[in-house]
Amino acid sequence: MKRIRSALQSILSQEKYTPLAFLVVAFIGFGLLANRLGFYQDDWPYIFYAFNKGIPSLTLELYYDSRPNAAWLYIVMFNLLGFKPIAWHLAAVIFRWLTGTLLWYLFRRIWPSHTRQVTFATYLFIVHPFFLIQPYAVNSILYWAGFLFFSASLLIMARNATESKHRIPLTMLAVLLEAVHLFTSEYFVGMVIVRPLILYWILNSRELPTRQRITTVVKQWIPYLAALAAYVIWRMFLYVPPPIGDRNAPEVLFALFSKPLQTITYLIRIALQDSVIITFTSWYRTLVPELFAFSSIFSWFVILVSIFAFAAVFIHLKQIAEKEERGNWFAQPLTLGLLLLLLGMAPIWIIGQDIVTHKNQFAGTRFGIGSTLGAALIFAVLINSLIDGRKKIAVVSACIALAISMHLTNEKDFAYSWEKQERFAQQLLWRAPKIEAGTALVTDEEILGYMGSYSVSYSIITTYQPGDIQTPPYWYFPFYYTNPNVQDFLAGIPLEDSKLTMEFKGNSDKMILFTFNPEMQRCLWVLRPEDTNLRLVSTDMRQLSAGSDVELIQQGEKNLPEQIYGKQNTETWCYFFEKADLARQYKDWDEVVRLWGKSQAIGEQADNGFEIIPFIEGYGHLGDWEQVKTLTKSAKRITAGLEPSLCSTLDRLALDTPASQERDDTLMKLKDDLNCSNYQ
Repeated sequence: MKRIRSALQSILSQEKYTPLAFLVVAFIGFGLLANRLGFYQDDWPYIFYAFNKGIPSLTLELYYDSRPNAAWLYIVMFNLLGFKPIAWHLAAVIFRWLTGTLLWYLFRRIWPSHTRQVTFATYLFIVHPFFLIQPYAVNSILYWAGFLFFSASLLIMARNATESKHRIPLTMLAVLLEAVHLFTSEYFVGMVIVRPLILYWILNSRELPTRQRITTVVKQWIPYLAALAAYVIWRMFLYVPPPIGDRNAPEVLFALFSKPLQTITYLIRIALQDSVIITFTSWYRTLVPELFAFSSIFSWFVILVSIFAFAAVFIHLKQIAEKEERGNWFAQPLTLGLLLLLLGMAPIWIIGQDIVTHKNQFAGTRFGIGSTLGAALIFAVLINSLIDGRKKIAVVSACIALAISMHLTNEKDFAYSWEKQERFAQQLLWRAPKIEAGTALVTDEEILGYMGSYSVSYSIITTYQPGDIQTPPYWYFPFYYTNPNVQDFLAGIPLEDSKLTMEFKGNSDKMILFTFNPEMQRCLWVLRPEDTNLRLVSTDMRQLSAGSDVELIQQGEKNLPEQIYGKQNTETWCYFFEKADLARQYKDWDEVVRLWGKSQAIGEQADNGFEIIPFIEGYGHLGDWEQVKTLTKSAKRITAGLEPSLCSTLDRLALDTPASQERDDTLMKLKDDLNCSNYQ
């Protein structure tokens, strides 16, 4: 242990290894679970267009998403990374780390005598707890790429302010990077205004007269100001919005001219609330109560990782603290922090958005990604000013450890969401390998975490790989968010939705109803009109099952896109159940019985009695009444409350199978055992 500590101290004491320390912290915060994460919410439109319509189609998608100039970024990234989720997650971590590292080099140029303090701020920035959608890896690449280009441009500008070698080509590169991040991602357009202030501070070291320093600042700022002006002119006067409208129109900017007092009041109120949320409230999230329950292996894993992070950061900062640091580190970083905090949110305030009232507080954290840099500087200044000696090092290290524990806990939920998505996609394809175009896929409520109805729709379409389509063949509708009136739904109402270029127009009289609750040890269940007495689902689902048209499902073979989901496992109970349920629909009783035999041969068992019913019917139609008796009793024993469904199954067998004394005796005895007279 002493050797490990000594080696760690030796490495971390060398300033050149500080970026490596940042990488370690970034990886343990966001990369340890990368192999268990997938695609979520706004990732799916990108995946759908690139996978089904071809990577060049991202140009059209991003035009409809009001970001036409971001197409180049995603075309490059999809060509480099493909469709494997882990590649995107690792890329997002690298982009985040590179951004933090470049900012550290920038801060060292601004405050060369305060290496320890700027390292405080950089650590806090890299793991800042406000931005929660890092696991939206495809989507977050847009934000981190813009931030990376912004940081690189600032660093080159800061270097050119004091060094003349290669100044012209490097200035051209820095201006190009500014133009790239402005035209690609609008999130950092406000933050570029800090450039002259940074230049002024850096030029202070050259002891120039104030007037000459201001003149030099203006001269060096002009090329960057020209890039900003070009962006503003394009966005305000030359940009052609998509047919669905410009979702980023600067409404509040126009309101400043028509209703100045009211608009300014609104902006002040929103600025105060959003700033408090990002700078202070977001740190409350790091105190995750479940972490200290010690109730699972994962919680112990998070604790151990957090302890390691605390130790590594503490040792690193302790070594830096031993160096002499001169001057007061307060006014300049606090000023820059406040400016970045406010300017980082200016673009979203201008379009009428804000953080405090956003309907999706989770997804809304993307609005403050730029402001986290300002928040990290402010937090670092407060810790450095209010806490003495090594205590401040311990506080920063503890903040990093707590933030990492929060991010890991957050990623665990995302990991489960992806596992559920994989199960859903697999089981849906097994049960419904082909679905008639124009079909609405309906559940009672949303079934997948960190998704949303349009995201589920895009993921389903991608799963079926229909190719370069112009109209979506099916769409997903959570009933409670569509029309929570069962009778209207059953009578037939329009079911319409659209996202980007995809527009679905269907009707509730052409729908498939299903339920998916793996948390309850259940497979995906496609409900049928015969399930109106199924007590294992809600009353609304029972009623809605009367309108579920399983005839819209056709037989065939369809595999999951391996590039996205990896190889599928068919040695599971849900595989045998879904395939048996499909075979039952087409009255292929030999296949139903064969699937039962194979499932038993490899030891797969049902966790819910409802999933045995297709096999009960299969054996009944083949005249094996002894097996019907065994399976019926087994289904009842496994799941309470299944009697109405089992009784209906026996009734169907009585109507649809050849008459025999054995059949009648078996069914009568089973009905008596189930008290079927109570359910008729």
